[in-house]
Amino acid sequence: MNMLIESINLKGSVKAITSKSYAHRVLICAALSDKSTTFKIDEFSEDILATISCLEELGAKIEIDGSKIVVYPIVKKETIPILNCKESGSTLRFLLPVATTIYERVIFKGEGRLPERPLSDLVEEIENHGVKFSSRTIPFETEGKLNYKESFNISGNISSQYISGLLLAAGILEDEVEINITTKLESKSYIDLTVEVMEKYGIEIVESGNKIVKRKSYKTIYREATIENDWSNAAFFLCASALGDLISVEELNLKSLQPDREIVSILRRFGAKIEVKKNIVNVYRRTLKGITIELSEHPDLLPVLAVVASISKGETKFINGKRLRFKESDRIKSTVEMINNLGGMAMEEADGLTVIGIEKLKGGIVNSRGDHRIVMAAAVASIVCENEVKIVGSEAVNKSYPKFFEDFKILGGDICRQ
Repeated sequence: MNMLIESINLKGSVKAITSKSYAHRVLICAALSDKSTTFKIDEFSEDILATISCLEELGAKIEIDGSKIVVYPIVKKETIPILNCKESGSTLRFLLPVATTIYERVIFKGEGRLPERPLSDLVEEIENHGVKFSSRTIPFETEGKLNYKESFNISGNISSQYISGLLLAAGILEDEVEINITTKLESKSYIDLTVEVMEKYGIEIVESGNKIVKRKSYKTIYREATIENDWSNAAFFLCASALGDLISVEELNLKSLQPDREIVSILRRFGAKIEVKKNIVNVYRRTLKGITIELSEHPDLLPVLAVVASISKGETKFINGKRLRFKESDRIKSTVEMINNLGGMAMEEADGLTVIGIEKLKGGIVNSRGDHRIVMAAAVASIVCENEVKIVGSEAVNKSYPKFFEDFKILGGDICRQ
C-alpha cells in the first residue's frame, strides 16, 4: 500500500500508545508465572501479536477482550511447538532461550528480514549449553533442553535482547543463574527494563560489573499489571511538534527506563523548547541547530531525528549506529535514501550518517524498504516539505503502530491511500 501526504502542519494532542518493548516482557513473564495476570494493551501491533501467538503455541492461554488481556501460565503440550515469530526480533530472541528451557524440540520460523538479523552469538551460546540446531538461521528446529549448570557468556554489543532472553528464561528455574557479558554493553536501558518487569514477578536480579545473577523463580505478585506507554512511537509526534505547530503527547512516564525517553533531551539540544506537565510533553518549535547524536543507546530514533536534522542549521552527525544495518531495513542506508529523496542532504557513514540542514525539503517519493520507522519518519517529514510526500509500502507501520495514520489524520494530516 502507498500513502500520499500533503504538506500540512499537525496540531492538537495525542495519547501515547502501549509500549511494545514493555508489553513483550510482561506477556512473557505472565506466561511463565504461577497465576494469571490481567492488563491492558491499547494497540496490538504485529510484533505483539507474534509474541502472543508464540506463547499460545508454547501452551499459554491468552484471552483478549478489546484492550483487556488475561494471560494464564504455560501448560506444557505433548506436541512440538511451531513458533512463527513473523518479523519480530524481540519475539525470536526472547523466546528462543525460553522455549528451549521448557521443550526438548521446538520449530522456529520467521518472515521478512528476520532470518538475516543477528542471532549467531545467541545460537552459539545456547549450543554450548546442550541444544542442537538444524540450521544457523531460521527456519530451524532445536533439539535438547537448555542446560543451566554452567554460567552463560554472551556479547553485549550486538543485541541487548540476547541478554534479556537469557534472563527471561532463567526465571523459570529456582536455581541461581549467572550471565557474563563479554563485551561493552549497548542499550543497557532495555536490560534494565527486563529486570524491572521480572522483579515485579518476584525475580531477584543482582548486577555486578559485567556479571548478572538471577535468583528465585517467577511468582505472580500483582494479578493486575500496568504496561506503560511507548516513548519510541511518541518520538514521531514530539519531533513533528518541534518542526511545526504544537502537538501535546499525553500519558508518558517521565521516569520510564525506556531508552527512547531521551528524545526529550535530544530535542532540547537541537534547540526546541520542552514543557512537561505531569505526564504530558509539549515541544515548541524554535531555531534548530545541528548536533552530534550517539545512537548506541537509542538507535530506533535515527529516522525521525534525521528529519529534524534535515532542516536544522549546520551539520548533524549520527555516530555509533552500526547495529542499525540489521533492523527491518539497513536503517542507515534507508534513512539516507529517505532524506535525499525528499530533497535533503544526507551522507552515509560506516556506523552512522551526516545530515546537512537546509531551510525546507522539497517532497518526493520514499520507499519504506519494509521498515515501520522509515514510514513514520517520512510522514513527519511532510510537515517541512514544499510538495507532497508519497510513501511506498506504508503498511509497514502495522509492525509497531497500526493506527499511526489514524492519529496523524486526527492531528490534521491530509493523507490519501493509493
